[in-house]
Amino acid sequence: MSRRLALLLCALPIPLITGCPRQVGMPVDGSTMSTPDAFVGDAGVGPAPDNGYRGAITFDDARLRVIDPRVLATGSSPCRAPVLGEVYAVTDGDTIRVDGVSEVFNAPVRMIGIDTPEISHDGMPAECFGNEARDFTEQLEGHLVYLTFDAECFDRFDRVLAYVHIGTGEGDMWERQMLRRGYATELGVGANRTWESSFRADEAAARAANEGLWSACR
Repeated sequence: MSRRLALLLCALPIPLITGCPRQVGMPVDGSTMSTPDAFVGDAGVGPAPDNGYRGAITFDDARLRVIDPRVLATGSSPCRAPVLGEVYAVTDGDTIRVDGVSEVFNAPVRMIGIDTPEISHDGMPAECFGNEARDFTEQLEGHLVYLTFDAECFDRFDRVLAYVHIGTGEGDMWERQMLRRGYATELGVGANRTWESSFRADEAAARAANEGLWSACR
């Protein structure tokens, strides 16, 4: 069975499918819903933090565990349901490794809709603001994230394509943090364009404010 087929089978809401690896998260029916002002989870707590685009990032893994993932921003026709996992490594500003999603997800997770400058690799020097973008995303390491999906689960390099969330608010979508703070530029890939207009607006706001690479890399 191919990895892609296994991924889709294991995402089905059928508890007796055999051969599906352990999952930390709770896949649910993926649907597009607007983020509510508040959500009270099973543990009786409010939503995970709604971060702004300035200052320190706030993480709250305990609250993230009890949110209803159906309220998270996702694609209009997602290829699978949201999944909870823990970030165990950061490759660069737009690529992470997530544990506990499942063995069929044992691949880099490439954030949808953004592109960050390259870090040094294969004897090539880092691009302007590549290290800064990686350092910002390294804040995710050791924290829980929800992955939500758009039309395609994989790119041509066989990386998982996902939106990354640390909470239910607009500023808890990591791609938007990267764009608004000037660590990334908008990049549409394939059919995964549900949030393209929002991402372009985020990039434009960062450019107008000379945030991050828009100031450092002129």
